[in-house]
Amino acid sequence: MISIKGRYYDGKTSRTVEAALTISADGRRCAVLTPDGTKMETENFSRINISPRLAHTPRYLYFPGGAKFETHDNEGVDGIMAEAGRGSWTDMVHFLESRMPYVLAALAVLLVFIWGTVRYGVPAASNAIAHCLPASTLSYAGVRTLDFLDKSVFKPSTLDEETKDRILNHFQPVLDAHMDQGIKIIFRQGGRIGPNAFALPDGTVIFTDEMVETAQHDDELLAVLLHETGHIIHRHGLRTVIQDSLLGFALLAFTGDVSGSAELFMGLPLFLTQMAYSRGFELEADQYALNGLRRSDIPLHRFADLMDRIEKKMRQKRNTAGNGKKWTSYLSTHPRMAERLKPFRGE
Repeated sequence: MISIKGRYYDGKTSRTVEAALTISADGRRCAVLTPDGTKMETENFSRINISPRLAHTPRYLYFPGGAKFETHDNEGVDGIMAEAGRGSWTDMVHFLESRMPYVLAALAVLLVFIWGTVRYGVPAASNAIAHCLPASTLSYAGVRTLDFLDKSVFKPSTLDEETKDRILNHFQPVLDAHMDQGIKIIFRQGGRIGPNAFALPDGTVIFTDEMVETAQHDDELLAVLLHETGHIIHRHGLRTVIQDSLLGFALLAFTGDVSGSAELFMGLPLFLTQMAYSRGFELEADQYALNGLRRSDIPLHRFADLMDRIEKKMRQKRNTAGNGKKWTSYLSTHPRMAERLKPFRGE
């Protein structure tokens, strides 16, 4: 007969009783007795559910009636399980986690798995998710983002209707070629974000008045439109937000708080005005613009000319404006611009 010491909970009250669990010689019956010999439980051992062993954490033996026996005597529990002929695949877990070489090997595998997931899995998953989202979701994200930007950043455009119509007419061939994307052009006064253009998930492309005023040729704006169209087609904005959110979702899932899932798109406006696309996304949009300019027989340098002019304005703005009044310009959301403009300059 094997006996192990522990604490007994009757499952009905919060009362805890020091007790010992014993198992019969044939391993079929067990009983829980207090030190004075009071019998608290008797049960067929096969009906008791036993928690798996994990390091030095206490083990629990659950009785069918709701009572529970807790013990730190892991060796004793393993002994009565062996006596009763009860084994489990979870015994392998204890075997592995109690041996340092296996622990180090598992840690190495885990680190490689995390690196692979972050490096390849998350981008692939965000790409798949972004391209599977229904049109209603894209519309929701676009409308909410524009609403936020209109309330916090933009002011109504001061461009005259003749200028808007001229630009829209110049854009029409590109818009016709991308009717399936539902691209819509709108104009806003950019204020602190200066010369800028944004592509929203629903196909809306926002040109700030400052961007239009900085351009010296409508082909320069057309080049920007092609670049933003590349972002729309490849869903870069959504992919970036989803990519950044996936790890957050994983953390929320582990911590049990999934209430943040509804806030998936809350970061999109901030991302558009403050953060940067990845270099890969920018190169992909650049290539789309290059191909579009070549198909339209438009000089490639139009895009570079406009970017150079914006950069010059940025420098002037930094020299004349005080702290906190600098533009968060188109270039600040497009890193390593000098290197990226080389293909547009034929270098």
